[in-house]
Amino acid sequence: MKGLYRLINIEFAKWLIFIVLLCFAAIITPLIVLHNQLKNYNAYTVNARFEDLYVSSGNAMWFLIFVVLVCAFFLKTVYADYWGSKSIYTYLTLPVKREALYFSKLFVFATCLLMLLVSQLISIRLGYALYAAKVGSYGDGQFVMHNGFFLAMIRSELFRLLLPLNFSRIMSTLGMFLVVATGIFYGALCERSRKYYGFAAIVAAIWITMNVIGYRMNEQIHYSELKDLYVSSASLFVLSAFFVWHSLRILKKGAVA
Repeated sequence: MKGLYRLINIEFAKWLIFIVLLCFAAIITPLIVLHNQLKNYNAYTVNARFEDLYVSSGNAMWFLIFVVLVCAFFLKTVYADYWGSKSIYTYLTLPVKREALYFSKLFVFATCLLMLLVSQLISIRLGYALYAAKVGSYGDGQFVMHNGFFLAMIRSELFRLLLPLNFSRIMSTLGMFLVVATGIFYGALCERSRKYYGFAAIVAAIWITMNVIGYRMNEQIHYSELKDLYVSSASLFVLSAFFVWHSLRILKKGAVA
């Protein structure tokens, strides 16, 4: 456990500045975009719902960009071990189990993804406060809806994708989170070990994930297909377990050196 703890500290040191700045940007950027959109709002124009305004202003795309940046930085930390001093060879000779090397990187990557998700949710909450303040300036606040934020979270497919509200959606979001975290690391290990057949499982994971996102973002027309959501969630969990199992097998054989 001491070896794992030390490796986690080393990995966090690589991420600290980057993830702090990115989380700050994930909170501030949507607020700036919303503020610019709200400049055109007044008591005599049609005011879109907060959740619709949030998506139409491009904040969903910003979140995707931030996720891509986190994944790209993770790949940089993996491939950086092969550059310069080639520290991967040092790691593989440390008196710790190779599982510790794998789980330290995976744990830090997953934690940073969660930090980004929390930052996005904070930004959504602050964005609603900004929206409510604007609407509250009309007619002495008579147009402000009570429990408006709660209703926005229920109505918005995007918000429910980020913060699911029932068991089936929680399992679905968790499955996508795990397959992203484990799949990207697995892809890097397959490339380093030249086991390119492993990319077939990654393609399957991408296909299932895209279908799930399509379903979750259009639930009103797919509501009767709930059983398919459980099947896809189970498939994502199985693929995540396979990614972890095969990644550990690759590391134990030293095929990535």
